[in-house]
Amino acid sequence: MVRVSIILPVYNEYRNLKNNFPKIYSAAKKLGSFEIIIAEDGSNDGSTEISRKFSRLPGVRVMHRDYKSGKGGAIKRSLSSAHGNVVGYMDIDLAVPVSYVGMAVEKVEEGNRIVIGSRYANGSETKRSPVRHFLSFGYNGLIFLLFGSRVRDHQCGFKFMDRNFAKKFATPVRDNYWFFDAEMLIRAERAAIIPYELPVKWDEQRETKLRPKDVALFMLAMLKFRFSPA
Repeated sequence: MVRVSIILPVYNEYRNLKNNFPKIYSAAKKLGSFEIIIAEDGSNDGSTEISRKFSRLPGVRVMHRDYKSGKGGAIKRSLSSAHGNVVGYMDIDLAVPVSYVGMAVEKVEEGNRIVIGSRYANGSETKRSPVRHFLSFGYNGLIFLLFGSRVRDHQCGFKFMDRNFAKKFATPVRDNYWFFDAEMLIRAERAAIIPYELPVKWDEQRETKLRPKDVALFMLAMLKFRFSPA
């Protein structure tokens, strides 16, 4: 078994893979035993080919899907096959710098079941547009109103957890899309597991990929979980 598994969800991320994967790989090697899983989710921009190129490196493998199944679905498939004592995922655009990986792994090893990057914890530094900040604030407020969640930042794409937490609370999540993170954290809170919110530097790297269709799917998933929380 390896110390840490790092999952990189990828959909049409050729440029970010090319520019940022070497930085992630270099940081992972400093952690001791590791694996990196590129969760490639039906890309059509060359991400598949460059992912397979990187998979020739020791400790790297690709989980490819011929069609887009959603970020949450890609993460769940990778979590179920991860070998690390600590498992986690991060965005390939490095909105959260890769230097935070070591901190997150150490916090998990100290006994925190799940450690999440937080843009709202004391000590965080966030660079993003006022519109994106407003939408994020509103989203977290909605989760609080519907589910009573005390987590301040549900959606930051930087989360690490122990393998038992992943098996019990992450892989059983029903949603495969944008509600995945929040559903996982709500399930944990209902089991009296309080996520550790790690203050991070966050530098928005791109415009959101969220489409009107995605918003509808998110709202539907949230309401289904609210009224049928199986």
